[in-house]
Amino acid sequence: SFEELSHKSVRVIWYKDNNRLDTIREKVFSGGYAIAYNEIVEYVLTIIPQEETIEGSIRRSNLGYPEIAIRELIANIMIHQAIDQKGTNPMVELFKDRIEFSNAGSPLVSIERIVDTVPISRNENLAGFMHKCGICEERGSGYDKVIHATSKNSMLAPKIENQSDKFTKVTLYLKVPFDLISKEDRVRTCYMQTCFLYVNGEAISNNSVRELFGIDEKDKYKASRIIKDTLEAKFIKPVDENTAPRYMKYIPFWA
Repeated sequence: SFEELSHKSVRVIWYKDNNRLDTIREKVFSGGYAIAYNEIVEYVLTIIPQEETIEGSIRRSNLGYPEIAIRELIANIMIHQAIDQKGTNPMVELFKDRIEFSNAGSPLVSIERIVDTVPISRNENLAGFMHKCGICEERGSGYDKVIHATSKNSMLAPKIENQSDKFTKVTLYLKVPFDLISKEDRVRTCYMQTCFLYVNGEAISNNSVRELFGIDEKDKYKASRIIKDTLEAKFIKPVDENTAPRYMKYIPFWA
């Protein structure tokens, strides 16, 4: 019931660095969810890094993270939380290099299939109510929007974790130079993008991997390496094994 939500205020904690040692500020949003939602989004948007660019004579502020990704992930921690789990609040934790969104309750669908599965909502009434307020769509978990937004900005795909079947944690990363990206992050990003393209009727290619990571034409071997690693991890498979290597396209392992 909505009464139970009164104890489930969203906590936003802003840390000085990449660990939890120094907190700059902690804020609890205790208003009703429909009102709190926009307040939380606005507050988070003021904290995240911004880059000012001048195009012509117009000064533009570019956010360090796509706004749509932040909106979707904040809505998710409210809607998909296990309300009956005592002593746990939905949380947004801002670090120097990432944002972590966490809620009680494990993911209701397999993490590998999060992009293409119609999600089951733990809280139908809440999801319906927030849908009426224009905060979220009842269909879809918004992960497709998040992945579309991160890939468009050549950023890593979010990392989604099931923590001991009790919590869900999603991490959004600030953009990092290609050479500093770990193999695990490259593989996950390649796989998530393959899923996103597949549900939109497309397959991933060396070209699309280059675009995804902002790799130059002359460095296309780097894209081939990512594809090779993702194939070895058994996350993707060729559409047709008999295609010439340069025209090869790939789809998710489950397709």
